[in-house]
Amino acid sequence: MKDRIEAHVWECVELSFTAEYEYANPFTDVRLQVRFSSGSGKELLVPGYWDGGSQWKVRFAPVAEGEWSWESGCSRPEDRGLHGLSGRLNAGSWTGTELEANPNRRGFIRVNERGRHFEYADGTPFYWLGDTLWAAHTSRCDMERTLPAYLRDRKEKGFSVIQMVVGHPTGGETDEDSTGYVGYSPRAYLNEGGAPYTRRYDLINPDYFKHVDERVRLMADMGFVPCLMAMWGQELKAMRLAAAIPYIRYIVARYAAFNVCWSPAGEYLFTWDVQAWRELGEEIDRCDPYGHPTSVHSVAPHSGSQHYHAEDWYDFNLIQVGHVLAFKNFMESLPEIDYRLQPAKPAIMSESWYENHPNRLMDDGRWIDDRDIRFAAYVSLLQGCVGQTYGAHGMWSLFDGDEADKWRDDERPDLWEHDLNLPGSTQMKHLRTLMESFEWWELEPNREAVTTEQANSVYCAAVPGKYYVIYITGGHAPAPVMAHILERSGEPYDGRWFNPRTGEWREAEGQYSGYGCGWMWRTVTPDNEDWVLTLAKRPAEVQPEA
Repeated sequence: MKDRIEAHVWECVELSFTAEYEYANPFTDVRLQVRFSSGSGKELLVPGYWDGGSQWKVRFAPVAEGEWSWESGCSRPEDRGLHGLSGRLNAGSWTGTELEANPNRRGFIRVNERGRHFEYADGTPFYWLGDTLWAAHTSRCDMERTLPAYLRDRKEKGFSVIQMVVGHPTGGETDEDSTGYVGYSPRAYLNEGGAPYTRRYDLINPDYFKHVDERVRLMADMGFVPCLMAMWGQELKAMRLAAAIPYIRYIVARYAAFNVCWSPAGEYLFTWDVQAWRELGEEIDRCDPYGHPTSVHSVAPHSGSQHYHAEDWYDFNLIQVGHVLAFKNFMESLPEIDYRLQPAKPAIMSESWYENHPNRLMDDGRWIDDRDIRFAAYVSLLQGCVGQTYGAHGMWSLFDGDEADKWRDDERPDLWEHDLNLPGSTQMKHLRTLMESFEWWELEPNREAVTTEQANSVYCAAVPGKYYVIYITGGHAPAPVMAHILERSGEPYDGRWFNPRTGEWREAEGQYSGYGCGWMWRTVTPDNEDWVLTLAKRPAEVQPEA
């Protein structure tokens, strides 16, 4: 190990240690940690992890420029290969070009002090446009072709977050699974290193996690923020809390030095043990020296706010509506409920309707299309969410036609190469373009400001006195739209139409006149499709100096 390491601020640096002793179970019998101290007085206590054989690792990301010193401590102080070692590290800055190439170099994301949105450590607002790749940890998501091709596509389309599962601890080398979760081929939950455990719940398998490392690192290097789900909700039934705690600690130790956010599980209430999930969330908070944003991914239709919103370890809400078009009302109500809760915390529509997915519960033969995806995205954002995660049926599991996957004919997905290019994913890029054309983090739900006399639905978020963003669903004919602006002066607003299908803009013609105690901006949609109307207050004319 070098006496002095050169690195960049916010860059993952790896320290390697070789134990002098052999341990019956290095996963449970030994704990390693390293204290990092900066010249400016910052201190971070970073957990280490066993990496197989006699090897241990500690991953550290300097959170400030300058000189850092470190010293290791071990629960077995007699092991001089792990305990009492020290060294130095110098963290330099990134150039402007390097920051432009990878926004993760701006620092780890955090919740802004107002509690309404995320930002990088340097204060730059972070826009959450997520995608669902639950199978990113598996051998289906190979590093030679599949993951690079997927990430290139998603980067081009403006995605910033990848929601993925770290692993399925109940899965073994065969189909056997103690929770009944596995309805798929082992290729759907193992990777090139095997399963997460070599002895289930007792001895972790570092080779499995080394292949997860490659995936997380590539995402980070390409500018994405992985949202890591430690397991799936029903797995805690078999695993139990006592085994889940060291598993969670291991995940935090391996991945906290990357720009990530956490959830103890996907769909946590599949094990209905609110207290156990609370303890796992608290454990993440205790172990993570960087305080990455932590939440819990919910079942449908539900938000984790129902159980945890006011708790200190719980930083933001992940809402799920599920793949049921009849749950339209939850798409409207859950985001606003979370927006109104105190203390203020960001809400993400983390799983709504997957494109090219069968409509659940109704058995009507309908498959969800890009029109539905647009509704889910725009409505949730204008009703109080600060981010949206897209999903496609063939993508989340990277379905590749494996006949061992136990799909019914009426729900079998298309191949992932097909669903990679569904129109809804491109339309998410248009959505981000729209939102980043103004200060999206200041928007407040304001549905009461807009209406229409047709059967269309209309939704609005606004920064009163500055601008309004209005989404109008499609219908049988062009729809009249009326926006009520409660201002005394009646200063003019300029209207523009945004096409959510193509990303194109056009000027909006409208009438603006007094109404009641305010003003009314009236117009008609260009056709019977869905549209976004933006109203922005016209800048005051600057008077020339005398």
